[in-house]
Amino acid sequence: MKEEHAGQVNFFSEISEYQISAREFFSTVLLDYLAKNFGWEKVLISYFDTQGKFLSWTSWQGILMDCAEHPYRAFFANDVVRHIIYQEAVRDQLTYFNVEPRLYKSTDIITQRDYEHSAYVRFTEENFQMHYSTTLAFGMNGYIQVAFFKNREQGDFTEEEIGQLNEIYVYLANSYKNFKKFEQAKIVQNIQNEIIASGEKAYLVTDDFMHIMSYSQTALKCLKDILGAAIAEQISSTTPCSWLPFLLGGEEELASTERVQTKIIKNYIFKIYTYDQTYSNGIIDRYHWITISKKEEEKLPAYSLESLPLTATEQRVAELMYHGLTYKAIADKMVVSYHTVKKHVQNIYTKCGVNSRFELYKLLDNREN
Repeated sequence: MKEEHAGQVNFFSEISEYQISAREFFSTVLLDYLAKNFGWEKVLISYFDTQGKFLSWTSWQGILMDCAEHPYRAFFANDVVRHIIYQEAVRDQLTYFNVEPRLYKSTDIITQRDYEHSAYVRFTEENFQMHYSTTLAFGMNGYIQVAFFKNREQGDFTEEEIGQLNEIYVYLANSYKNFKKFEQAKIVQNIQNEIIASGEKAYLVTDDFMHIMSYSQTALKCLKDILGAAIAEQISSTTPCSWLPFLLGGEEELASTERVQTKIIKNYIFKIYTYDQTYSNGIIDRYHWITISKKEEEKLPAYSLESLPLTATEQRVAELMYHGLTYKAIADKMVVSYHTVKKHVQNIYTKCGVNSRFELYKLLDNREN
C-alpha cells in the first residue's frame, strides 16, 4: 500500500511539472508516467475533433495518424464505447474544465451475453491482444480518450482498479485544466499583441465554444449599446455566451482561417478573425477575435492605391488587407515573414494617416472599382 501511495505522489508531482513545460499534454510522456507509477503499460490515447471525427492514436506501440490503412477506420462505425462517450460529452457540454471522473468500462456498456462475440472485443484482440478496457474521456466533447487495457488472463477491471482510475482521472483532469489555462493565456496574449499592433480599441477574444477569453472596456460599451446593460453579466471564460453565435455565425461562414468575416449590427461593424492552434495529433483548437467599430454615415474622399504614397509592395499588402486577409495569410501569399508584413502595415498606416485596418478600409472603400 505504501508503494502504491508513493506512486500516486510521484505521479502527481511529475504531472504538476509536466503541465507547465509540455507542448502537448496527452502524449507518450504521459504514457510513461502511467506505466512507471501505476504499472499501467497497456494504455491507448485516441484523438478526435470536436465533431467526433477520428484523427490519430498514441499507444505503447507508437503513434499512428489517421490514413486510408488505419485499422480504426473500418471499426469506427462499430465502436459503441466511443459513440456513447461522444453522445454523453455533447449532452453534458464537456469542456477542459471538467474534473468529475468520466469512466467507461467496456463490460458495463456491452452486455455480458454479447461481450465475448462483440466487434469491440474482436478489434481489441486483433490490434492490441487485449480483451477488457476502461476508457477515460477528456476535453471538448470528449475529443481525447485514454483507454486502459487488460488481457483475458488478467480478467476484467476490479472495483479497486476502477477506484484507482477514478483518482488518475482527477489528477489528469485538474492538470489538463491548468495546462489549458496556461496555454490559452499565451494564445490570448499573442492575439492581443496583434490587435494592439492593428490599432483597434474595441475587441473580444473567444474560443470556438462561445467562451469569452478576453475583452476591452470599449468593446463592452459597444455591446451594451447593442444588447443592453445586462450583457456584462453574461461574459464568461467558463460558461458559453448565448449571444456569441449571433456574432460569429454558422460554421460555414468561419470555415476559412484566412479571410476576415464582416458583420454590421445596429450601426456597428464587427470584423471576425480566426486563430487556429494546431497539434501533432491532428487536433485543432480554434479561437476568434472580434473587433468593433462604429459605422460612420459620411463618405470619405475616394482614393486609389496608386494615388497613395505607397511602394508597390505596400500597395499589395494594403490591397490584401482591404480584401480581409489576416497578417499570417498575407505573409503566406506574399512568401514573406509575419514580422515583415507587420512592418509594411506600420508604414502603410503612417503614410496614409490612419490608425487601424478599419480606417484603411474606409479610405479605400469608395474607389470607383
